[in-house]
Amino acid sequence: MTIQPVIDPNTPIGEILKAAGLDGIMLESEGQGSYAVIPLDEDLIDYLIARSPKFLAACRQIRSRMDAGQFHTHEEVKRCLMEG
Repeated sequence: MTIQPVIDPNTPIGEILKAAGLDGIMLESEGQGSYAVIPLDEDLIDYLIARSPKFLAACRQIRSRMDAGQFHTHEEVKRCLMEG
């Protein structure tokens, strides 16, 4: 993993992500510490999402709306998207 000092704290995140590439990068900023920027694979994303309290709460809310009959079928959603 490459170590890169961050001289300008206003460096656009796009530049940082491009520098990180597929291997990741360790950013060091004077007085701010070190930070690792690493690419996330699908398994890690799934793991993190499945343990997010906000995501789990949203899923429970959606499930209760569906149980109450407040939902659209796949075909209805496709039709809406085609019209818009």
